[in-house]
Parts: sequence; C-alpha cells; structure tokens
Amino acid sequence: MLLLVIGCLSGCCKITPKEMTHTAMIETFVRIDIYAETNHSIPGSLEVLPRRKGYGNQTTDGWGRPLHYRVTQDGIITLTSLGADGKPGGEGENADISLSYRSRRPDGSLWVGVSNVDRRSGDS
Repeated sequence: MLLLVIGCLSGCCKITPKEMTHTAMIETFVRIDIYAETNHSIPGSLEVLPRRKGYGNQTTDGWGRPLHYRVTQDGIITLTSLGADGKPGGEGENADISLSYRSRRPDGSLWVGVSNVDRRSGDS
C-alpha cells in the first residue's frame, strides 16, 4: 500500500486526458443540476453555471478545449468533447466523448434540479 502511494506521488499514476474529460463532464452535469434547482430552468450556456468551492469547475475537456453543450427540444442535455484531435469522429484518443441525460420528465416538467425529497417520492 505504501509503495502504491509513493509511486502515485512520484508520477507513475497519471490521469489521462480522457479520464479528465469524463470527470469534467460529470462535474458540469452536477453544476447544471444546481443551476436548474436554483433557477427552475436549464442554463442557456455553461458560462452561467454556479461555481462550487473546492471543485475544479472546469468546462473544458482533458485537452483544454471547451466542452460542447447542447439541449434538444425534448430536453436532452449533451456534453461533447471532440477528443485529442479536436475534430468530429475519430478513433482511440481522437474519438469523440459524449454524455447525455434527460432534463425533463415525459410530461415536460423539469427533471434536473429537483430536490432529493422529490426524487425519493418516486417522481424521477
């Protein structure tokens, strides 16, 4: 165990750009949820997201480029990175990375930003 900690501190455990991208996307979705709970709407852009103390608050991928943010008419929120080459498509490290989730229920009501009490009641 001690060798693993020493090894990580010395640089053998490197977080890849792809892993950093996934982390940035998940954190961005958390911030979208906080925005929606506070404002009762989906943000128009990532620039308006609240900052979280003690977190990276990054809206860039592991290669330093801004995440692409899109919300469809039916409320699907998608964050996309164009991978290492910054171009659509690709394979391996150049492949696009996208994560999506629904922001609205089938009845059209806001799903993100709903308090934990509402989620436990079976509304989600």
